[in-house]
Amino acid sequence: MYTSYFGLKQKPFTIAPNPQYLFMSKQHQEALAHMLYGLQGEGGVMVLTGEVGTGKTTICRQMLAQVPENTDIAYIINPKQSEAEMLASLCDELHITCENTTSIKALTDALNQFLLDNHAQGRHTILIIDEAQNLDTSVLEQLRLLTNLETNDKKLLQIMLLGQPELSEMLQRQDLRQLAQRITARYHLMPLDKEEVAAYVNHRLSIAGCENQNIFPASVLQQLFQYTGGVPRLINLIADRALLGAYASEQTKVNKHILHQARDEVLGATQIQTEHRSPLKLILLLVLIVGIGIGLWQMPLPTKAVVMQSSPSKVVNITPKPTLEVDEPETLAVTPEPTVLAPKPEPAIMEQPTLPTTIYKNMAFVPIFQAWGVDFNPQTDGEACDFAQTNGLLCLRQKDGIAAMRSLNRPAVLTVADEHGQTAYTALLILGGTTTQVATKDEPTEISLQQLALQSFNDFTLLWKTPTGYTAPVRPGHSGALVAHLAEQVTKALNQSWIGAPRTKYDNTLKEQVKVFQRQQGLNPDGVAGPITWIHLNQSNHIDAPSLNTANP
Repeated sequence: MYTSYFGLKQKPFTIAPNPQYLFMSKQHQEALAHMLYGLQGEGGVMVLTGEVGTGKTTICRQMLAQVPENTDIAYIINPKQSEAEMLASLCDELHITCENTTSIKALTDALNQFLLDNHAQGRHTILIIDEAQNLDTSVLEQLRLLTNLETNDKKLLQIMLLGQPELSEMLQRQDLRQLAQRITARYHLMPLDKEEVAAYVNHRLSIAGCENQNIFPASVLQQLFQYTGGVPRLINLIADRALLGAYASEQTKVNKHILHQARDEVLGATQIQTEHRSPLKLILLLVLIVGIGIGLWQMPLPTKAVVMQSSPSKVVNITPKPTLEVDEPETLAVTPEPTVLAPKPEPAIMEQPTLPTTIYKNMAFVPIFQAWGVDFNPQTDGEACDFAQTNGLLCLRQKDGIAAMRSLNRPAVLTVADEHGQTAYTALLILGGTTTQVATKDEPTEISLQQLALQSFNDFTLLWKTPTGYTAPVRPGHSGALVAHLAEQVTKALNQSWIGAPRTKYDNTLKEQVKVFQRQQGLNPDGVAGPITWIHLNQSNHIDAPSLNTANP
């Protein structure tokens, strides 16, 4: 429609992952290099993560354009499958015939035979799974078993997982540690920065045959970056709609008004807020109450005196909901004799600061790492939870609310919904009695606890300091230095003493001590020292760590 108007050969801002339009920013070049390196290696698993719309699929297709001709590729785009269904899909992609498609053993045997035959013919086999964060744990374990088939110098099946940041969190799980150890290449894609957004837009216009590089002026490109945060998919959607708007308005350039309108059409009008997070209704309610009160005061008084009596026999106590506190309007006492009342000024409605959020989880982790005294660069340090492990920290994800955050008492990244109802993140640094302090990459912002309570957050992720040697929850029957450390910490937390050699075996005595401590802390008394128990032990024994009281170690 607008292509001929702007002298374009085709639409420049489609969301189809066309490698022809791939804009190779520095990090996209690095991501492609990592994946190609993984393909040229001895095999194993490659992982490419990134937020929605950052270009993972496009990078993958660019990589596939460079694989050798003697390569067979299976591309799975629907990962929500059972073990048998995933194996059957893999057989279908590789044109493998298997009579019993419901038997995992039969499917695995057929795949193994295919891989052996392929290797004998000098061919390679690659399995690519998109949206891999949706894979079930059992399916991931089944995929790991497929990589067991190998020769002396390489594995016969290479697996590439594409997914959102949740995929990296999944691969940190203890039950998937064997799969994680087989990762030979990984990269986390971040959004484009301000300069890259301008280069990206001009690059796509140029590929589409545009000779007028000023269709999007510099000020509009800066606004486009603010609207999209540098996410290529959002850039494409809004820029495409903006070109259509400029065409409809017979404009040769996209102006800020057209871009703003395009943003609203793509993401939803800015006045549409999700009911659970906007205090707008509360403010309107208060304004309505005040307006009604003023209207009643301005009404003429009746000619006859009206006597109103209150009934002292009943007193009704109204308990407000804990998540939404509304001050009741002041009552006006009416006496038998009319008196002239001066109008009361309208109560000032204090504008609450906006909750700072980012659609990039890694960015929200920057102030969390700062609270731990660790410098974290999302552009170069990769996935936050992977980086944490290299600094003696682990991520812990919980789905409970404010009470759980108070109990664990560690700065955390909250998963919330932004003004458009999309998933976003913010860092909670301080949780006080009435106020909280949140941040993303900028200076911390103080908001009320009530405003935080109005947010509907799905979960939160915190960092915690692991004891030396910790890889999994410590259970009865375990032994070693970590058990001795646990015994020492529990004894100290219970204000008890132990005389004798260090206890290196997790026996029933230690189990009962752990259960007593867990009961004291309001935890599940299962006698297993997992992350939550260790965090409470660290707090009880005053081991240095940032808390939600101070956010400084």
